[in-house]
Amino acid sequence: MTDTAPTHSGGCLCGAVRFVVAGEPVSGNHCHCVMCRKDSGSGVSTFVTFATATLKWTGDTPAEYESSPNCFRGFCPKCGSSLTWRHGDYADFLDFRLGSFDDPAPFRAQKHLWMTSALPAFSGIDPDIAHFDQSSI
Repeated sequence: MTDTAPTHSGGCLCGAVRFVVAGEPVSGNHCHCVMCRKDSGSGVSTFVTFATATLKWTGDTPAEYESSPNCFRGFCPKCGSSLTWRHGDYADFLDFRLGSFDDPAPFRAQKHLWMTSALPAFSGIDPDIAHFDQSSI
C-alpha cells in the first residue's frame, strides 16, 4: 500500500475478519447471477474491485469456498459473512462486497452483470450504466 493513497477499511459482521485497501477501486458492479443471490440472500449483489497489491488483512483472513470452477467466495469462518469474490485467473484483483466496507457511500457500480438471471424487479434499473447478459470479464 502507498502512504498517500486514500484507504478504505471494512470487515465482517462479528469483526474477526478486517481489511484495508488503498486507492480507488478498479471497478464496481451489481451481479444478478443465481450464485451471488444464493450467497448473499438478496436479489442482487454489489461488488467493488481493488488491486490485491493494495490489500492488507488486519484481522483474520477469510475462509474460501470454490463455488464454481476457479471462482472463490471469501467469508468469515466465525460469523459466516460473505465478503469477497475472486476468479483464479485474475489473482491481481479481488472483489469486495459493498456492504463489507465501513463506509460504502463513496463507491459506485459501473455495470450490471448476468442480466439474463436478473429478477423482474431489477430489469429496468440504472439505464445509464452498462448492462451485460453475462459477465464482462
